[in-house]
Amino acid sequence: MRILRNTILIALVGLGFSARAQQIPLYSNYFFTPYIYNPAVSGSKGYTEATLIHRRQWTGIQGSPETSALAVNGSLNEEKVGWSVYGYSDKTDIINRLGIYGNYAYHINLSENAILSLGIGAGYLANNIDINSIRAQDQGDIFIITNGDRGTFDINTGLNLRIADFQLGAAAPQLIGQPIEYAETPDRSVQYNLLRHYVFNAQYDFKFSGDKRILSPMVMVRAAKNVPIQVDAGLMFNLTDYGYIGAMYRSEYAVTGNLGINLTQQLTVGYAYDFSLNEYGTQLGTSHEFMLTYRFGDNRRNERLENEIKRMKQQQRKQSEETEELIDEKLEEFKDEYKKEIEAAAQKAAEEAARQAGQVSTGAPIDPQTGQPIQQTQQTQQRAGADQQQVGAPADAVGITAANMPASVTPGSRGYYLVAGVFSNKTNADRLRRKLEGEGVDAAVFQDPGNFYYYVYLLKFDTYEAADRAKATNINGRYSGDLWIKIIQ
Repeated sequence: MRILRNTILIALVGLGFSARAQQIPLYSNYFFTPYIYNPAVSGSKGYTEATLIHRRQWTGIQGSPETSALAVNGSLNEEKVGWSVYGYSDKTDIINRLGIYGNYAYHINLSENAILSLGIGAGYLANNIDINSIRAQDQGDIFIITNGDRGTFDINTGLNLRIADFQLGAAAPQLIGQPIEYAETPDRSVQYNLLRHYVFNAQYDFKFSGDKRILSPMVMVRAAKNVPIQVDAGLMFNLTDYGYIGAMYRSEYAVTGNLGINLTQQLTVGYAYDFSLNEYGTQLGTSHEFMLTYRFGDNRRNERLENEIKRMKQQQRKQSEETEELIDEKLEEFKDEYKKEIEAAAQKAAEEAARQAGQVSTGAPIDPQTGQPIQQTQQTQQRAGADQQQVGAPADAVGITAANMPASVTPGSRGYYLVAGVFSNKTNADRLRRKLEGEGVDAAVFQDPGNFYYYVYLLKFDTYEAADRAKATNINGRYSGDLWIKIIQ
């Protein structure tokens, strides 16, 4: 009886020993089905695929671990929701575990290049002891007549953060971690203890030729209570049109070589071979893993769709920027018109006040900012009279010379500026200046330190009346837009 009991206990821990005392299934191609370890990665590829995996470990040992899995993965709601379902059989000698799980993931766009994914999975895990394979002298042994089938509900959780081409994940498989009891005797109980595991992974994708060639270094750390930590470090080179090749080091176990070939755009076959490194490596035999993946839909079609989506997003961003600039420009134009109305009202009020005071009899123009008549020297009055006699004459006859042009003016210096627009944003002011120059109209920009607005001006004069005549004649018919006078004292 003691021999039989020990046999069963050894078998119960055999599965754990196959993965250095860790219970979650061991794969060498897990980077193609990461949602088996971390439900948050479900649907992250954006298309639906089905994967079949079969692994035979330590082929030289009777009763060595053998694992098979079938998994389907996809996304919904414009890739905001991911889902996956998978089932596996993990057999070690007389112990067989059957698991079936369903995963749900929600992908949150933190920014244009950052996605946070949260996932949860639930399933049923059945443990079975093959009682018929046990031979015992005492046919009434309690370990023989007990029911070898036991199962339990299980939950997995995880999260994954992807920033551009870098991703970092964490998961907790077998979160509940409750024991499965097979039999109870006065001196010993037979049970299988489910351990809560912790899985951490990091990966960076170096992309060449767009997404056609991807070199991905990756690390995965698996841990559980009171068992050694296992670290995987690997490098995968994926030629998306042809297949992949890679290598991985698994601490205190083996070095793995990976090779995959794309038979068609939808179908990929993969193979992994483990080179054992521990002291028993030569006696354990070889380990082989085969993988078959089918993608529903044409990869090239998916690439075209992805490129079209990227193009549409870029176009949308460009349109948004142009719309924002247009709104800003219209707002500035409204401010410009409003300021001109205020200045015109102020000038009219100043003229009315000066007229009532008997000060307009001199015929002096009114400063719209001070409300006072602008004093003129005899020379400027004579020049004004001469200019008034030549209304409709060529541009230089209304006081426009090379000295009035923007190229000869110190921006913001004292004088009377003939302004075509005013803006609170220099970018908008420069846009109007370039537009005017494209129409053959010389223009420049200066900022008034008094109000911090930017003014687009066409000419500058030493006297208000000269600026006013140029404004009244629309620069002798050379400019058809609105003009007003800005005074810098």
